[in-house]
Amino acid sequence: MTHIWAAGAPIAALLDRVATSRTSTLLVDFDGTLAPFREDPSSVRPWTGVRELLERIRDTGRTTITVVTGRPARETVPLLGMDPPPAVWGLHGAERLDAAGRLERQTLDFEDGMVLAATQNLLQFANLARGIRIERKWNAIAVHWRGIPARRVEQTRVRVTELFRHTARIAGMHVSPFDGGVELRAGRNKGDAVRLILQSTAADAPVAYLGDDETDEDAFQALEGRGLGILVRSQLRRSAARVWLRPPGELRRFLAAWLRALVHGAWWPAGAAFSSPWTSENFSGPLASESIDRRTVGSAPG
Repeated sequence: MTHIWAAGAPIAALLDRVATSRTSTLLVDFDGTLAPFREDPSSVRPWTGVRELLERIRDTGRTTITVVTGRPARETVPLLGMDPPPAVWGLHGAERLDAAGRLERQTLDFEDGMVLAATQNLLQFANLARGIRIERKWNAIAVHWRGIPARRVEQTRVRVTELFRHTARIAGMHVSPFDGGVELRAGRNKGDAVRLILQSTAADAPVAYLGDDETDEDAFQALEGRGLGILVRSQLRRSAARVWLRPPGELRRFLAAWLRALVHGAWWPAGAAFSSPWTSENFSGPLASESIDRRTVGSAPG
C-alpha cells in the first residue's frame, strides 16, 4: 500500500519542492477549511493550532499565504486572527484586501445590481421555511439553511435553486451551492481569483489550494497542471482536487509538514517512524493505514 505521505505521492512531491524552493504559495479557503462551520457565522474561528501554524509559515518569509473566501474580505480578517493579516480575496474573488488594508473591488454592472435587488425582493415575499437566512452581498445573494433539518428545507432548497438558475441563465450570473445554502453571484469565482494570483506568482514556485465545498471546485480546476488541489472536509466527495485531508488533525499535520520543509529543508523528521512522523501531542489520527488510492479524491466512487 502506498502511504499518502510516501515518496512520489502528491503531498510528498509538493513538500519536497517547498523544501527546496525560494518561494511558495499557499492558498486557503476559510469556512470549512481552516475553521469549522457554525450556525452563527460571526462565531467562527480557526481550529486550534491552525492560526499559529499559518503565522509560523508566514514568518519564514518563504511562503505567501492568501485566503480565498466567499465571505467579505474585511469580515474575514478578524475571524482569522493573524497579525499581520494575509491578503484576502473575498466574495469568491470579487474583492481583494491586501496586507496593508487596501481594498480593491471588481466593477459590478448596473444591470447586475438591479437583477440582484429584484431577486432579493422575490425571496422576501416567498414562503421560505422558518429559520432560513437571506444574506445580501454587494455582488451576490446567499440563502442559508445550515442547522435546519433537511426535511424542513427541501422544498425551499429546490425552489430557491430553480429561481437562482433561471436568473443566472438570463443575466449571465453564477449559481454556487455550498454547505448549508446556495448563492446567486455576479462577477468572479474562486477559479478567477486563483488565475489572477498565479499571474504574480513565480512560474517555478510550488502552489497548493485548500478548500472544502462546491465553490472551491473552480479553484481546484484553475490550479490543474500548476499546483496541488487539496480537499479538506470530514467526508469524501467527488472533486477536482487530487488529495483529501480530514480536518482538523490531518490539516494541522499538513501545515506542520509545510513548516518543517521551510525551516529544516526536509518535511520528514530525521529518524521518525514512518507511521508516526510527529508526536500525538500535536496531531490526531494516524495516516499510515491509508492507501493513496483511497485517499486520492479522483479515485473516489460516485
